[in-house]
Amino acid sequence: MILKVENLHKYYGYGRKNVIKAVNGVSFEVQEGDIFALLGLNGAGKTTTIRCILGLCKKDSGDITYNGKYKIAYVPEGKDLYGSYKVKKMIEITKSITQEFDENKCLKYINEFKIPQNERVLSLSNGQKTQLYLSLVLSQKADLYIFDEPTWGLDPVVRNRILDMIKAIPLEGGTVFYTSHILSEVERVADKVAIMHQGRILEIGYLDDIKESFCAVTIERSASKSSTVPEIDGYLYKSTEGEDIYIVKKAYAEERHLDFQPVPFEVLFEALVLGQKSQEQDKTV
Repeated sequence: MILKVENLHKYYGYGRKNVIKAVNGVSFEVQEGDIFALLGLNGAGKTTTIRCILGLCKKDSGDITYNGKYKIAYVPEGKDLYGSYKVKKMIEITKSITQEFDENKCLKYINEFKIPQNERVLSLSNGQKTQLYLSLVLSQKADLYIFDEPTWGLDPVVRNRILDMIKAIPLEGGTVFYTSHILSEVERVADKVAIMHQGRILEIGYLDDIKESFCAVTIERSASKSSTVPEIDGYLYKSTEGEDIYIVKKAYAEERHLDFQPVPFEVLFEALVLGQKSQEQDKTV
C-alpha cells in the first residue's frame, strides 16, 4: 500500500442548510504499481479529494496515510504556469527545484508535441499548456504520480499519446492515481476504479471485476393496475410504456432466476450516478 484514505470528509459552507458535503466518507487504498482512477461526473468531489490528499485544503475529518516516504508528482486540474516565462525558462525552473528531473526526457516530449521553446507560456493554446505541464511532470522521477483530469483540452491524437505515457509509468516503477470523467480513457488505462458521485464512492474495485459483477434485467409491466411489479434491488436505468430496465448485481439476478444481459461500462456508470436506486419495495401499476 502506497496511499490509504479512510473516511475522508470535507465540507464547505456554514450552517446546516448551506453546508456542501464535497467529500462525504470516502475510503480507498492505492497499491504500489496500480493505475487507480477516481471516476465521476464534474462536481462529484474528485478534485477536492486530491487537494485533501496533498494538503492543499484542510480536511474536516478522516485519515490520509502514506506508507513510507514517497516522492509525489502532481498535475492539477488547472494547468497554470508562469505566463510571462518562455517555455525553456519553465524547464530551467522545474529542473532547479525538482529532484531527479530528466531534462533530456522533457526536451524530447517538448519536441514531440511541437511546443516552441522560445514561446511565452501565455501565448500557448490551452492544449499546449497541458502538454507542457505533462512534459514537466512526466520527466520527474516520482513514486506516485497524481493527475487531475490530465487530458483536458487535448485533441484525440495527443490524448492517446498521453494515455500511453501514463500507462507506462508502472513499468518504470511508479504508481498512478488520477481523476477523470471520460469513460473510454479510464477503460483504456486503469487497473482499479472508484466511481464517485455527490461526495460518496458508489463502487470500487478492479475495473474488469466491476464490469463483470453488474448486468441489465428487463421487467415487463402489465397493463392491469392490479398486477404487482417484482421487487428489484438495483438502479432503474430506463422505463418505457411496457417495461423497466434495471442495472443490478449479476449474483442478485442469478439468485432470483432473472433473465439478464451484459451491460457496457458506460451504461453501468450512467445507471449508478444518474439512475434511481430502488429499495426493494413493491410497486403497483
